[in-house]
Amino acid sequence: MIRVLVVAFAVCHAAQYGLFLGSWLVLGGAALDGDVTGRSIALWAAALAGSLLCRAAAVRLQGELATVIGRRLRGRLLRGALALNESHVRREGTGHLLGRVLEAESLEDLAVGGALAGLAGGLELVLAGVLLTAALGPVAGLLLAAWLVVAAVLLRRYEQRRRRWSAVRLALGNTLAEQVAGHRTRAVQQPDDPPGDGTHDLYATLARRMDRSWTALTALVPRGWALTGVVLLAARAAQGADRVSVAAAAGGVLFTFGALGRLVGGLAGVADARCAWDALRPLLPSGSTEDGPLCPDGTDGVPLLEADDVGYTYPGRERPVLQQVTLRVDAGDRILLEGASGSGKSTLAGLLGGQRVPSSGVLRLHGATPAEVGAAGWRGRVLTVPQPDHNHLMLGPLALNLLIGRGWPATPGDLADADAVCRALGLGDLLDRMPSGLAQIVGETGWQLSHGERSLVFLARALLQEPEVLVLDETFGALDPHTLERALAVARERARTLLVIRQ
Repeated sequence: MIRVLVVAFAVCHAAQYGLFLGSWLVLGGAALDGDVTGRSIALWAAALAGSLLCRAAAVRLQGELATVIGRRLRGRLLRGALALNESHVRREGTGHLLGRVLEAESLEDLAVGGALAGLAGGLELVLAGVLLTAALGPVAGLLLAAWLVVAAVLLRRYEQRRRRWSAVRLALGNTLAEQVAGHRTRAVQQPDDPPGDGTHDLYATLARRMDRSWTALTALVPRGWALTGVVLLAARAAQGADRVSVAAAAGGVLFTFGALGRLVGGLAGVADARCAWDALRPLLPSGSTEDGPLCPDGTDGVPLLEADDVGYTYPGRERPVLQQVTLRVDAGDRILLEGASGSGKSTLAGLLGGQRVPSSGVLRLHGATPAEVGAAGWRGRVLTVPQPDHNHLMLGPLALNLLIGRGWPATPGDLADADAVCRALGLGDLLDRMPSGLAQIVGETGWQLSHGERSLVFLARALLQEPEVLVLDETFGALDPHTLERALAVARERARTLLVIRQ
């Protein structure tokens, strides 16, 4: 689809530019010969009208390309973000991830606009070069090639400076996000004007260097060629060339100036897009996310969920956090896993839920490995509820936060189930207090929930998905004893198989 659109755009743009040049060659030649007739004017008007039609088609194709490429890019980003490993997110930091996401908008604009502008400029330059060589001889073509070499050198330098600037900008964004998140702590722990680390000065210095490279590329190259063209025209006139050939040569120089400007501008946009793509690469899916064949619902004598000699080592560390873990979970089990803080309980929960891949050993669900079941299939059957401070309440209706794992938009039956589970867990008073009930907006700038209410919402969200195995990682830590007993009873009643982790 994209290749067809690109080829169609190139054909339309080449036809537009060819007809445009042809129209003025017809009218200009007739004017210089003193033979402007109705026929020459009609040919000029017809060629110009055809050029406008081709231009309209090229603009429409460019819009379709932008839509197709943007949809595919955002789809890949969404799949990649949802597949990010938890440990990678923690190492990366909120500010870095936010900076990478913001590159998506610039990548879409730069990739489509820059690539198509460069393609259009290249096509125009070929046509203008043919006209220029015919009017001024091969020397003009060699000089034009020399300026293209200069443009390539300047483009390379600009891209290098753009990459360094982008890296510092990501670091600066991470610092800003951390300072905003910790503003209240910093307000009482640091002086009013704490010393900086020099990142802002480095950012400004790199920005100035990048701007100078941009100016040199987009201003020096076209104007340098224009000066070269003027010298060639002066030499041509000094040789006693007739006015028709001089006028044709002047038109070639002028058209080449415009084409060269569009070419270097488009290539600079492509360089920007390459830098943005490198920043976005960690958010893109690294492998196939398709599900394998679903494992059977049950096999006699085979555990529902099994960990066989499983170990895990965090990236960048030598000492494993888990070693030789063996666990068997049968359908209908109710298991309590206790351990000291830092003993690897949450890591084991992530392994069982498919958020992490074991460094050693094997996990099986109904006797099938994660590779055989598929990542999405595994996570749909074994659901891990992380600790409340690692879980998230999205800005939106309470119903969305409850049912997003089950399906959205919600059906009347889904809303009825959500209401029933919430009231069973003790959230009935909350629903009655909120003016819009399940439709009430919650989250950062919405209705604020207490820590205990958030924990119950996370539990309700998991129960509504009805997984085969439900793993609760310290979900009840913020609840008072009475609410804890009630929530645990609901979890035991509604979960098909339950594994509870606590200190």
